[in-house]
Amino acid sequence: MGKQVYLHIFNAKILDVFNQRFEDTELWIDNGSIYFRGKSKDLTAKNNFNAEGNYIVPGLIDAHLHIESSLLAQSELAKLESRHGVTSIFADPHEIGSVSGVSGLFYMIQEARNTPLHIHYMLPSSVPATNFEHAGAVLHADALKPFYGFPEINGLAEVMDFPAVANGDPDMLEKIRDAQAAGHHADGHGAGLTREQLAVYRAVGIDTDHESTSGKEALERIQAGMKVFIREGTVERDEKSILPVVRKNNQSYFSFCTDDKSAIDIQKEGSVDNNVRLAISKGIPAERAFTMASYNAAVAQHVKNVGALTDGFIADLVIISNLDNFVTEKVMTEGNWVDKLESKVTTFTSPAVNAELSLNDLKLPLKSDKAHVINIQPEHITTKHTIESVNRDQQGNFVADQDYAKIIVAERYHNLGHGLGIIHGFNMQEGAIGSTIAHDSHNMIIAGVDDKPMIIAYDRLKRMGGGMILVDKNGFTRELPLEIAGLMSDKPYQEVIAKQKSLKGAFAKISKGIDFDPFLTLSFMALPVIPSLKITDQGLFDFDQFKFIDINA
Repeated sequence: MGKQVYLHIFNAKILDVFNQRFEDTELWIDNGSIYFRGKSKDLTAKNNFNAEGNYIVPGLIDAHLHIESSLLAQSELAKLESRHGVTSIFADPHEIGSVSGVSGLFYMIQEARNTPLHIHYMLPSSVPATNFEHAGAVLHADALKPFYGFPEINGLAEVMDFPAVANGDPDMLEKIRDAQAAGHHADGHGAGLTREQLAVYRAVGIDTDHESTSGKEALERIQAGMKVFIREGTVERDEKSILPVVRKNNQSYFSFCTDDKSAIDIQKEGSVDNNVRLAISKGIPAERAFTMASYNAAVAQHVKNVGALTDGFIADLVIISNLDNFVTEKVMTEGNWVDKLESKVTTFTSPAVNAELSLNDLKLPLKSDKAHVINIQPEHITTKHTIESVNRDQQGNFVADQDYAKIIVAERYHNLGHGLGIIHGFNMQEGAIGSTIAHDSHNMIIAGVDDKPMIIAYDRLKRMGGGMILVDKNGFTRELPLEIAGLMSDKPYQEVIAKQKSLKGAFAKISKGIDFDPFLTLSFMALPVIPSLKITDQGLFDFDQFKFIDINA
C-alpha cells in the first residue's frame, strides 16, 4: 500500500536549482516538507493542487536586511513580503538593539512568532557600532551568548567594526567564537576594505559581505572566499554595478539582499523579487536569478534543507505565471498556503527621548568661509568629503542656503550633547526634516535651512517619542510617529505607507530636483563606519582618517 501525503501539486514547471532548469514534474508535500519530487504511482494525497502549467520556484530569501528600515513591525512586514514571494529573511536587529539592548532583541523574537514568514536573526555584533557615537545600549559578548538558545538565531550579524577585528579586540573575537561554537557563522560588513583587509575578516571566519558597490569589489570578495549578497535597497542600489561580473562559473557565490528598504518601496517595486526581475532584465537567465534568490542565499547563511524544491527540503514555494516581468500568484511556507494574514502587533515600551536643543545650539561659528562639507551621493549611503566656500553672517556663523544645509545629531538617551555640521545635496529651499532613525545608534538627526523649523522638528520628535517629521518655513508639519523604539510603527502597513508618501510629497514641495528618499538618506548621515564624512552626536567624523575633525578647513 502506498503512502498518503498531505498535498500533491501537479501540472507545473518546477525549478531544479541544482541543474539550473525548469522541469515538468510534480511535488508531494507532507509535514511541512517536500516528501518527493516527481511523478509517482504509489503516492496519494489528501489534497491536490493543479498548478495549471505555471512556474514554481523556491520561496525567495532576503539574505540580509534590517526590519526596522521598513518602519514596520514584523507581523505587518510579513504581509508585504509574502505578496512578493519572500518566505525567509535574515535580519539584523541592530537598530532596536542600539536603542533598547536585550529587551529590544527579546521583542523582535517574540513579534516574529506572529507571522508565517521565516525570520532568522543574526545577533547585532556592534552595539554601539564604534565608540565615536553614543547609543542607548551596549551589547557585549556575554549579553548575546544566551540568545543562541533561541531557534530564531542564526549567527552573528554584519561585523562592521573592522578595527576591532584587526586589533584583536577580545570582546569582538569572543562574539565571533560564540557564534561558531553554537554552530553558526558571522556575516561581514566590508565597506571600503581592501583585498588585504578582507583577509583579516577571513582569518576569523567571517564569510559573507553585502557592501560591494562594484563588480571589482564583488570579485575581490569571491577571491577571498566570501559569499556576496548583491544589495538593492531604498538608498543602497548596487545591483546594476555588480551583475556584469556574475557568470555561470561563479554564480553560486552570489545571492540577493535589500539591507535597508522602506515599506513604501517594497510596495512600489518589490522586495527580493525586484532584485530577481532586475537581474533577468540585465540578461541573467531566470533559472540562475531564482537560484541566487533562494538556494544560494540559504547556503550562504548556513541553513539546511531550505531553498530547493526536492525531497527533504522545507516546502516554501512561489507560483508565478511568467518568468520575465513576473508577479507572485501564490505563496506557500512550510506546506501551508499563505493567504490573508491577520495578526496584532505586540506592544513595546520604548525609552524616552531625552535630547535637549535650543536655537543657540544651532549656531555654527566658522573661522573663515571655508568648511568641511558632507556631500550626499544619491542612491548610496557613502558620502563625499569636500572643502567648500559657504556663507557666514556678520558674527562669523554659518548661514544655510539652498545649497548648504545645517545638520545636527543630538544624543537622545541621556542628553550627552550634539554634533553640528554642513551638508550638501538635499537642495532644500526652506524648512527642516528630522528623524530618530540615525544609523547606527539612532540618536535624533535633523537637517534644515531654517533654524526655527529645526527646533520645531526637535520638539515634536521628543514629544511623540520618536519618528519622522518635516517642518516647512511656516511651522506646518507632516509626521510619522514610530511607537516602537522610535524606529518602527505599530500601525497597519497601509497607514504607514500613506504617511510616508505624505512626508515625501511634502519634501518635494520644499526641495528641488530630488529623486531619492530624503529620510532614509538622512538616517545614514550619522553612520561613521561608512565612508567618507559623517556626523555623530560627538561631532564631524572623517572615515578615511577614522577620527573626528574640526569643521574649519
